[in-house]
Amino acid sequence: MRVWRDWALLGVLLTWSVLEALLREDLVWRPVAVVVTLAVLVALLWRRTHPFAAVVAAFGILMAFDVVRILATIEDGLLWSVAGVLVLPYSLFRWGAGREAGIGLGVILVWLVVTHVADPTDVGEMVAGYGFFLFSAALGASIRFHANARIRDIEQAKLRQRNQLARELHDTVGHHVSAIAIQAQAGRTLTASHPDRAGRALETIEEAASRALEEMRAMVGVLRDGAEPDLAPQCGRHRTTRPPRGGAAARRRAPVR
Repeated sequence: MRVWRDWALLGVLLTWSVLEALLREDLVWRPVAVVVTLAVLVALLWRRTHPFAAVVAAFGILMAFDVVRILATIEDGLLWSVAGVLVLPYSLFRWGAGREAGIGLGVILVWLVVTHVADPTDVGEMVAGYGFFLFSAALGASIRFHANARIRDIEQAKLRQRNQLARELHDTVGHHVSAIAIQAQAGRTLTASHPDRAGRALETIEEAASRALEEMRAMVGVLRDGAEPDLAPQCGRHRTTRPPRGGAAARRRAPVR
């Protein structure tokens, strides 16, 4: 997935390339240098979604160009804007797979050797070049490690919260459901012989069911991260009908047949 920063980076590098192509006077292969530079920079658009492919494409093009320079014994290089490829080692270790990151880094190191042969520099500049690319790769790996650690911490916090809610569900709602079952058994036994006591049992059941429903709603709200819980009955599920207000007392006043 590309973000606006990718397009902004490409826009800046392309503008730099156009200005450089117009103003630099030491380019021997100006059209070739411009085409190769633009092809390399376009590969940056895939640095998030396909970092390994972007690295292989960009540095493969650079390596082929440097090989042609070696064979043709031409010291003319590319536009300086091609330095934008420094973000590719970062992207490779930030979003690429482990094996792909190792292979991609190998491709980059081989290109550094080839480009040094095509454009010989002193030891200090060569070491600095390796250092820039290795630092970019290390930065990507570090950010990836911290991002994964943060995700693990969030998942562990969610797991602890779920376990806590499960314990509360067992301790509170389970207690109310047990009381409802006991009172229902007692009410069924007393219906014929002591209807008034059976009515009181039904009232107790109503109160326990109401408390259990309130606590269930509160827990559902916590599980939904503070959003209003969807309490509407779902299709294919049994609907729980709450007794009418004062239902137990009304049944107690009804004549027993």
